[in-house]
Amino acid sequence: LGCNEQSTHEYVSKLLGKEAIDTNTYGHSRGRNGSYSTNWQLSGRELLTPDEVRMLDNAYSLLFIRGERPVLDSKYNVLRHPNVSQTTDGGKPPFEHGTDQLSIASITLDPALMADAEEFEVGKHYEILTNEEIEKLIEQLEEKQHEKKSSKH
Repeated sequence: LGCNEQSTHEYVSKLLGKEAIDTNTYGHSRGRNGSYSTNWQLSGRELLTPDEVRMLDNAYSLLFIRGERPVLDSKYNVLRHPNVSQTTDGGKPPFEHGTDQLSIASITLDPALMADAEEFEVGKHYEILTNEEIEKLIEQLEEKQHEKKSSKH
C-alpha cells in the first residue's frame, strides 16, 4: 500500500472483513473433589488489523475482486515480463492514440471511377459505408436525376 495514512489502513482492514476463531479453554481443579471443564467459544477477529496492514511486506499486495474473497499475493515485477521490450520501459517509442496501427491493405482508385465519385460530392476524403448507407446514396442520386429530367420537361 505504501502509505502511512491511518484512515487508509482502517479502510483496508474493514474491506478485508473478519474471521471466526474457535477458542477452547480448559479448567482443572485438584483437591478432594477435583473437577475438569472445557469451554468452547467462537469469536471474531479482523483478518488484518490496521497495524498489520501498515506493516504488510512490500513484496505482497492485497487484491480485491467483486464477489470474491480478498487475496494476498506476491507482487509481479512487470519489467521481467517477456513482452516488456514492446513498451516504453523496454525502449519502444510511446504509442500514439488515434493513429492507424493495423492497416493491412490500401485502395487504388480507377481515374474513371474518381470522375464518377465527384457526383457523390465526396471530395478528397473517402469513407467506408455500409450497404444501407450506399443504398440511401443511390436513392438520393436517382432522385436528383429524376428532378433534373422533370425540370427539363
